[in-house]
Amino acid sequence: MVKQAITVISGLAALVAFTAGAGDPTRPHDWSASQTVATATAEEQLQLTQIIAFADKRYAMINGQRYQLGSRVGGYRIVAIENQRVRLQNADQELQLSLFSDDIKTRTVTGGEPQ
Repeated sequence: MVKQAITVISGLAALVAFTAGAGDPTRPHDWSASQTVATATAEEQLQLTQIIAFADKRYAMINGQRYQLGSRVGGYRIVAIENQRVRLQNADQELQLSLFSDDIKTRTVTGGEPQ
């Protein structure tokens, strides 16, 4: 009985070791992780969540941190804090972070008045 239990346990251990090396059985055999890994753009890494304005000061909440005009964030310098967006600049490019998506979705109603 003990010998059978040891045989079953060693067989299961061999099966687990074999399948761990096999990876995902639904993945194509020539697939590699490096083919599908995409680097996030600076705009995807920096998320503007809030603009705070009072008196003559403006602040931008980016990735949970408060920044003001001239601050550096993610390799960029904040050059403008506007009502609904922040413009950042580095030596190579200018980046705009917006509070709202430029893709405005509308609902189409067929056969009657819009609701």
